[in-house]
Amino acid sequence: MKARSLFIAVVCSFMGVVNSYAQDWFNSTTPESLKGVWQMCFYSSSLPALPGELKPSNSLKILGESGEFTNVVMMPAGAIIIGSGTYTLNSDSTYTEHVKKNIHLPSLEGKDNLMHFELAENGTLMFVKFKTPEVGDDVWSHEIWRKIEMPSSYPTDIVR
Repeated sequence: MKARSLFIAVVCSFMGVVNSYAQDWFNSTTPESLKGVWQMCFYSSSLPALPGELKPSNSLKILGESGEFTNVVMMPAGAIIIGSGTYTLNSDSTYTEHVKKNIHLPSLEGKDNLMHFELAENGTLMFVKFKTPEVGDDVWSHEIWRKIEMPSSYPTDIVR
């Protein structure tokens, strides 16, 4: 009887430890939210044979805390909104944009756009791939987004 009780106690302890580590692992790899301001980036290289540097573009994606998204493009005449709607985080590697309006890809309006993503650099870099009707169902579109964070102090070289 003592051996059986000891065995059950050891198994319960083992299960508790494994459960604790599994929860920590899952929580650290699954984002609670993608909320924030993201800037589209691209790789630029001076020579085709050399790997490029990641450079920022003039496009922003704002993923709101309450599940709304807005795509903004900065232009010399001022910023414009090119797309908006809501989004839902499905898993640790997909989210769905529910497109309300999109002037760049009007065929997405009223539709769900499934976005596959991978986070890197402690969640500050997001690699996204998706399919759109314009390109075709067998072709993936790829985007790179860097999360914009507030600096600890006001930059001295800011252009206003």
